[in-house]
Amino acid sequence: MPRSAAGTLSPEFHAALAAQPDTTFSAILRYEEAPEDVDAQLAAAGLTLTRRLRLIRGLAVEGTGQNLLKLAAAAWVTRIEADQPIHTMR
Repeated sequence: MPRSAAGTLSPEFHAALAAQPDTTFSAILRYEEAPEDVDAQLAAAGLTLTRRLRLIRGLAVEGTGQNLLKLAAAAWVTRIEADQPIHTMR
């Protein structure tokens, strides 16, 4: 059942996606339990899966702002955030 995308996106990321609907973004999509057909759902939403992030129950994806906004309303998606570089401390 679709729901509002507002709860799955930070206000800043939501604003960026809405302001640039045709721009391609890299994002991390988090979930509690992904559906069996997650690959098909991502493809149908126009998103490209780039990595599976099993430690955080997440998927790294790329797609346009409008496509990320559409998928944010999916019941199985708990959070979508911008994919950013991770730096380790030495």
